[in-house]
Amino acid sequence: MNPNKTMSTTIRAWLLVVCCCLPVAGCQQQGPLADSQYGRQPTRQDLADVVRPKNQTVDVLIAYDSMTGNTERMAQAVAQGARRVPGAVPLLKKVSEVTKEDLEAADAIVLGCPTYYANIPGRMKIVIDDWSWKMKVDFTDKAGGAFATGGGQMGGKEHVVISLLLFMINNRMIVAGPLYQDEEGDDLWAETGAGAMTGPIDMGIGVKELDSATRLGERIAHLAVKLKE
Repeated sequence: MNPNKTMSTTIRAWLLVVCCCLPVAGCQQQGPLADSQYGRQPTRQDLADVVRPKNQTVDVLIAYDSMTGNTERMAQAVAQGARRVPGAVPLLKKVSEVTKEDLEAADAIVLGCPTYYANIPGRMKIVIDDWSWKMKVDFTDKAGGAFATGGGQMGGKEHVVISLLLFMINNRMIVAGPLYQDEEGDDLWAETGAGAMTGPIDMGIGVKELDSATRLGERIAHLAVKLKE
């Protein structure tokens, strides 16, 4: 056997392997995953940029019950907060006017109502129960939030918010509340929902109360965007 010939054959084989492993000029992979072939693993954001369609929107349904207009003003502030989130499209409707198509199309649902004897108004309770019992809507993994208005300081508004959230949790939704931060930026916390005291101690809807509704709408819209990624 000729050792020179054997060595020459070996060298040619190694050169072939090296050439196959090197990127060809002008043919390198483009886009967010291009670097993965050079040792960097694609990040979650890389994958999201590839999979998620551009200009994707999320639909936020805000369904409310209101007799005097106070809860309706809070609902409008929720919609305003949702609009702060790029891609979020709010739909504002009285709960009695919501259709099955509205519910199925929604990526997020925010419910609001006045407080009647520390509870959800009976007419609204019947409507939302029918969404599950009669309409058979699948709420699984939709984002959800709640708000309430009431005349007194301790008239049951928080109980109403919790009741609405429990309705959502029992229907397999993912719920959240508005976020707050102190002036120094050191502390960040969330609350169960938004609320307003409407009289007689404090009539109408104040700026701070509208702010709580705006924060709620923004938080739920953000959550819906993340869940849709």
